[in-house]
Amino acid sequence: MTTDRTADGLPDLTRFGVRDLLRLEAEINAEFRTRELVRTNNKPLGDIAECIVREARGGVLEPNSTKSHDVTTDDGRRIQVKAMGRRTLGRSAVFSPFRSFDFDTAVFLVFAPATFHLAEAWEATPAEIEPIARFSRHVNGHLLSLTRIAGVGRDVTAEMSAAYAALD
Repeated sequence: MTTDRTADGLPDLTRFGVRDLLRLEAEINAEFRTRELVRTNNKPLGDIAECIVREARGGVLEPNSTKSHDVTTDDGRRIQVKAMGRRTLGRSAVFSPFRSFDFDTAVFLVFAPATFHLAEAWEATPAEIEPIARFSRHVNGHLLSLTRIAGVGRDVTAEMSAAYAALD
């Protein structure tokens, strides 16, 4: 990270890379939790993951209210994007729920804790995902673990890592 400062003495965030900004955000959230000011660990990771997929595949990001997909490619393919920071649960950790399978493909991005390096990325179709996703009444959606998606998905880590690097 850089030590350049703005006129008000704060770090000049425009000089930070995406990974550094994510690391800084994680440190700030951890301090808020230590001070008992926040109870969750919500991150901008999901939005950044969508930008990575758009960078890799082209197209446009859909508005947040769009049902079932996050990116529409130039050729009309609808991509659902799921992201997680690897946690202590490891490979049994689940992605956010699917409430619909009305998309062409889903890309799953897994980021390493603390460094926000893209650890792995997988892609699968609804036909591959739906049979292995577990329905949860509690969240009114289908849940999918990292272990399960890695079992049926195609590894797209190299492609997504290159797109991630291009965001800096």
